Amino acid sequence: MDTIDNILLYTENISKNFQGIKAVNNVNFKINKNEIRALIGPNGAGKTTFVSLLCGRIKASKGKVVFGGKDISDFPVYKRISNGIGYTFQITSIFFNLTVYENVALAIKKDNSNEKINTVSEVLTKVGLLDRINQRSGDLSYGHQRLLELAMGMAQKPKLLILDEPTQGLSDSEIENFKKLIKDISSSTTILLIEHNMDVVMSIADNISVLHFGEIIAEGDKKTIQNDPIVQKAYL
Repeated sequence: MDTIDNILLYTENISKNFQGIKAVNNVNFKINKNEIRALIGPNGAGKTTFVSLLCGRIKASKGKVVFGGKDISDFPVYKRISNGIGYTFQITSIFFNLTVYENVALAIKKDNSNEKINTVSEVLTKVGLLDRINQRSGDLSYGHQRLLELAMGMAQKPKLLILDEPTQGLSDSEIENFKKLIKDISSSTTILLIEHNMDVVMSIADNISVLHFGEIIAEGDKKTIQNDPIVQKAYL
């Protein structure tokens, strides 16, 4: 239900132009608290650019982003993180020379070492990497590096966790565990999922937004999206 109190984040006419090319064009988007929202669309649709605008990695050409009732359009990345936006990258972004423990510990704001140890253990257990806690991160398989990055995002305890292609490189069993994990953490964290695996999208998303040529062409639950002729032509 879209009440003002229930909306966690929304954009107004958010746009990004690159040398005259409209990568994101006047997008009005909102996501509710504790929702799992999938953002789908063909390659080049503008999905990564759009979420980069949300987390502050790139500056909008125009429009605004409002998070938790606060206009964060001019906030740099670190300020958006401190306000509760977590983000995992499409390309793995971990510290390869540090251990699994050290990577996750770096993402935690707490100074209390016992609390930090407990949080690291908790999130590594959830993603299935506790047995690799002392392993050098660069020695992990690509799929495990993706799970480590997810653990780092979870460790920040964000209000909104944006996941860009999180199942890329995961085995079938890891994808099944990932789906259960996202369902679990959505009770306390809102999830925005950019994902090409339609089985994952249809299994776990409460609602789906479809981006095409930088514009939202459809939004709704999975049945609405599956039966939308414009979406079928553009993507499905």
